[in-house]
Amino acid sequence: MKHSAIKYLFSAPAAMFYTLVASGLHQSLGSPRGASAVAAVLASYIFVTSVALWVLADANRRQRALPYDYGSFVFFGWLLVVPLYLWSTRRWRAVIPLLFFALLYALAAIFSRVPHWL
Repeated sequence: MKHSAIKYLFSAPAAMFYTLVASGLHQSLGSPRGASAVAAVLASYIFVTSVALWVLADANRRQRALPYDYGSFVFFGWLLVVPLYLWSTRRWRAVIPLLFFALLYALAAIFSRVPHWL
């Protein structure tokens, strides 16, 4: 039981959530300069990296051969490439991970606005 909870805390979706919250907090606090700006930029890079790693892990789990540098392709064009990848692997069932991502994004947006509300 303990290991499964820890596994989900350090999973790719959790990393996406954490980085979206960090970026949202930076914007919610008025985009301060300094270390928090560096952390927000780092969080945005980690977000895109975790999306790319999730796509590569999913392709590996499905035993789907991808081009050599597909991870970099996802990194730079994730907003278009990930839905196309999901559609090519799942067809209409691609809606489920896309809805999960939308829920993850909405929850991160809510969590990042909490300091603004206080």
